Amino acid sequence: MGGSVLDWRVYGCAPSLDTFWDEPRNLGRGAAGDADIAAVQARLGIELPAWLRSLYARYDGGAVRMARARSLHSDDWIDADWLVPRARLLPLAEWFSLAELRRREDYRDDAFAALAADDSRLIAIALGEDNGTLCLDYSAPGAPRIVLTDQRQRLRDYPGHIEFLADLVEIQYWNPALQARHDPHATLRCDPQPPSLDTFWSGPGYWAQGGATPADEPALAAAEARLGLRLPALLRALYLRQDGGSTEFAWVPLRRQPSWHLYDWESVVPGEAVFALAGLQTLADWAAAFQGSDALYGFVRNYAGCERLLILATHNIEWLLCLDYRERGPQEEPEVVAFEFFGELVELYRARDFHRFFADLRRGEIV
Repeated sequence: MGGSVLDWRVYGCAPSLDTFWDEPRNLGRGAAGDADIAAVQARLGIELPAWLRSLYARYDGGAVRMARARSLHSDDWIDADWLVPRARLLPLAEWFSLAELRRREDYRDDAFAALAADDSRLIAIALGEDNGTLCLDYSAPGAPRIVLTDQRQRLRDYPGHIEFLADLVEIQYWNPALQARHDPHATLRCDPQPPSLDTFWSGPGYWAQGGATPADEPALAAAEARLGLRLPALLRALYLRQDGGSTEFAWVPLRRQPSWHLYDWESVVPGEAVFALAGLQTLADWAAAFQGSDALYGFVRNYAGCERLLILATHNIEWLLCLDYRERGPQEEPEVVAFEFFGELVELYRARDFHRFFADLRRGEIV
């Protein structure tokens, strides 16, 4: 299939002020007005440089598309550093000086002495986990420097926005659909035949012990009782052939009469493997195992009914294939939906039932 699920790739670099924001993820977010700029300048005793005024005239903080940079200690993109923590700039009203942080958290007076002689001149504009903080440094006269710090040392230091933007890249795990959006000329060589019960499975999957084995009716009944829902009849029949595993049928069309351009297709079986019965869990169950992570906990907080989204296949949390019982109930035929998650749960594909999904599936490779 050409590309490992563990393969990080660069999908953009060196944004301009016009391409800095992640537009789709900032829908509904407003611009910073003159009053907002005047308020933050008065509160922090600073003057916003022209480049930040330009950015905030579009959005008052929000998601950025390119947020990382090549690691200072590794040539592998998987080790890329975050230059914009959490890939988001704070709204102006949430900017703060490290002096305010020190007072609020009751740090000792010299806590940030290694960063600046006067920590009131270090203004945080993006904040991540593990004290990763992007700051404007107003210590010297003139335009502020841009500093990334872990609040103990300066990790990166830029004289201005041109040098800062030049280091920024967008990287993600390789994904066929993502690749398609960046390569409009790519095509898919596709087997026109959908799968059957005999052809769907192609191997046992990496988790299997002792090869591919079928499930039985007691195992199906136990899984349904544990999950509190009924699996589609066709999926049950697949499990009676093999209890999860690998498949070459991962592609679905995104329109009724698709071309062979890759942008008309979506790869919806992450890792080309379906969970065994014992591995099935709802999205709520999945999120509950990661209560310490804001992003994953957000599923429970932000997506009502996630206890009725049953995950059939996933790669980490970025791509999910689910049975969706939210509309019809846990004992009825579910819809099938594929999601992408990079800060928000975005629907990529939906089928009215498992039969429709199964009929849509194709084997294919990018050419």
